[in-house]
Amino acid sequence: MGIFIPRDFSYRVLNFINGKTNLPFTQKDELVASFYIFGKDHRVNGQLEITNVKDIARKTMDQVASQVRIYANNPINMNQEMLRENFNKRSMQILIDSNSKNSNKKVNFDITKRISKDPTILSECYAWHLAYYKQDYFFKLFNPLQGIDLPADLVEQLEGRMLLLGFNVKDSAKLPYDDPIIPFLYWLKEWAG
Repeated sequence: MGIFIPRDFSYRVLNFINGKTNLPFTQKDELVASFYIFGKDHRVNGQLEITNVKDIARKTMDQVASQVRIYANNPINMNQEMLRENFNKRSMQILIDSNSKNSNKKVNFDITKRISKDPTILSECYAWHLAYYKQDYFFKLFNPLQGIDLPADLVEQLEGRMLLLGFNVKDSAKLPYDDPIIPFLYWLKEWAG
């Protein structure tokens, strides 16, 4: 799971965790978009795997809806200090996990980057944003992507994979794009390049 709009979302998350900003760190009319990629190490092959991904995607959408309901129906859960504390606990888990996996006791990656892009933290931020502003949202699941439909420089990364995109608007007609995949492809080209 990741957030690709706004592009500086992970930076905003870190500022919130570090106490430099408070919630909300997005504006009500600001587009927020999430992504989930399926088939990371290989393509999604055959109808059985496609069905399995569709089931996982449905569970993912249900989980987001559940998180939004929890936040919307319980003001205590909307407390930003409690959320910041939970994110700090999650950050500590990430740090401990990275230290236990690293037998040299040397940090060989940017822990800050990992924390700012942690799916658990990002998912909570996304749900909090939707609940706080009482926004509609929608998801679109793309069947295995075909290379001929992708920009040439993204074929290797995306061909044969399935993609679930989520936006904080009622439906795709409310987006400033002809197709919901367009901003994701622009972001991925920029990020990968």
